[in-house]
Amino acid sequence: MAALLPFIDKPAHIDDPVYIWCAQHIQKHPLDFYGFEINWEGQQASVASLNQNPPLVSYYMALVGSVLGWSEISLHLGLLVPALAVVIGTFFLAGHFCAQPMIPALITATAPVFVLCSSTLMSDISMLACWVWAAHFWFEGWGSNHKLKLVFAAVLISASALTKYFGAALIPLLLVYSLVERRKLSATLAVLLIPVIVLACYQWLTRHLYGHGLLSNAASYATTLRVGGALPWKCLTAVAFAGGCVLIILPLIPSIWGRKGVLCGLGGSVLLGVFLYMAKKAGSFPLVHNGQVNWAVLLQLAVFSMVGFSILVLVVFDLSSRRDAGSTFLALWIAGTFLFAAAVNWTVSGRTILPILPAVGLLVARRLEHRRPTGPESSGPIRPALYVPALLFSFVIALMVTQADYNLALSARNAAFILKNQIGAGANTIWFEGHWGFQYYMQKLGGKALDRQHLMLQPKDAVLAPMQNSYLFPLPEDSTVPWFQYACTPSRWLVTMNAACGAGFYADSWGPLPFAAGKAPAEEYWAFHVK
Repeated sequence: MAALLPFIDKPAHIDDPVYIWCAQHIQKHPLDFYGFEINWEGQQASVASLNQNPPLVSYYMALVGSVLGWSEISLHLGLLVPALAVVIGTFFLAGHFCAQPMIPALITATAPVFVLCSSTLMSDISMLACWVWAAHFWFEGWGSNHKLKLVFAAVLISASALTKYFGAALIPLLLVYSLVERRKLSATLAVLLIPVIVLACYQWLTRHLYGHGLLSNAASYATTLRVGGALPWKCLTAVAFAGGCVLIILPLIPSIWGRKGVLCGLGGSVLLGVFLYMAKKAGSFPLVHNGQVNWAVLLQLAVFSMVGFSILVLVVFDLSSRRDAGSTFLALWIAGTFLFAAAVNWTVSGRTILPILPAVGLLVARRLEHRRPTGPESSGPIRPALYVPALLFSFVIALMVTQADYNLALSARNAAFILKNQIGAGANTIWFEGHWGFQYYMQKLGGKALDRQHLMLQPKDAVLAPMQNSYLFPLPEDSTVPWFQYACTPSRWLVTMNAACGAGFYADSWGPLPFAAGKAPAEEYWAFHVK
């Protein structure tokens, strides 16, 4: 609550508008959730073909909007519930794996990726909330052969998958855990067919409603569109994103690995930095431009990657030292998420890395327990001095990163109002390119999204182009002339989405870092007049 309440009025940002529009449509047409069109990529298209996420979180937002209203504060207040559910669910889930479940819960609550994703209106946190509670109830039911808890877990798996398709990964994950734990097939495992049947019905329903199954459509989209470079570079980017998103591992390295671990981490960072310097790039992102080395991105990429590799080493160590069903479950949880982020999904992002967070917290707690001294102290609690300073470090970084993202969202909303007022009566119709939050607020102010296939420009119209946005396209030079420019700097030294700084929290096509410290250039908006 302390982390999220300061950002409770955060403007709609990135893909937030799509979730809001879907929720508002559901309020009027609850049985036809994607039966409308929007201009989101530069041309009018059906939401059923554009939206690659299932609708459950939009149904929840429709309920929140109906009760509390559609302001940003109301919607963020409603989505505090799943954020709190993630932390509390991690606490209960951790009770199956370690002696001090509060440690994984606090690691989750203070992670930059958790605080930042919780400040959005997208589906990631809601999916993770259903995920951790589904896993908890599965372990509860499987250990005691309580069939009702297993059925409830299966229902939560279905909810997780209908919030974000990645939630379906829990089906094979829990199946493997159960087989390893009992080493034989059991008729009880048939409960896992419930989410399979639910997803099959969803595929059939959406095919009936929209002419194509949305589940298979999303799978095709994720695997055919690729950005950010070849697979080896994507793997490195996924590791760096994991390191930055779960940065608490950095100050915990001495507690987790000791002095040798610190030396290995420093040596690995130096070697990776030398490799990147020689490669002159990280995937599609150039580290050398006009003979100048981008030292800020190179150094941060080396450090974040070292932290990410530490997570993978934790997985290997826990699996090799314990060799039980629990260690197998955690290893597959993290490995599967990495595989999806790096090799399956169209982009690496903080949102695709988010699901590993509770599992990493569990591994850290188990490693700290393993390193306790032998003797009478071996069964006592882990000393707070080993992890509390790291929690404070992570919490401060999380607040700063979320503040930077808040400022970026606020700048887009402010730009919409400022540009609308600056144009005033100087244009008949205000058209605009780009999308995200800028589109949301421009449309609320009466602006119209420009369709690249059907330009409807008339004399004395105005066109606005947010130059750091996406889906921009050139305007016809014979009918438009530059009018004026507007620029603002949302954050001067820390950014989450800026191609010049290598930061691409929402898509690694912008850069190989989830967030970056450095001098950020201004966000530019160009205005054009139609002749």
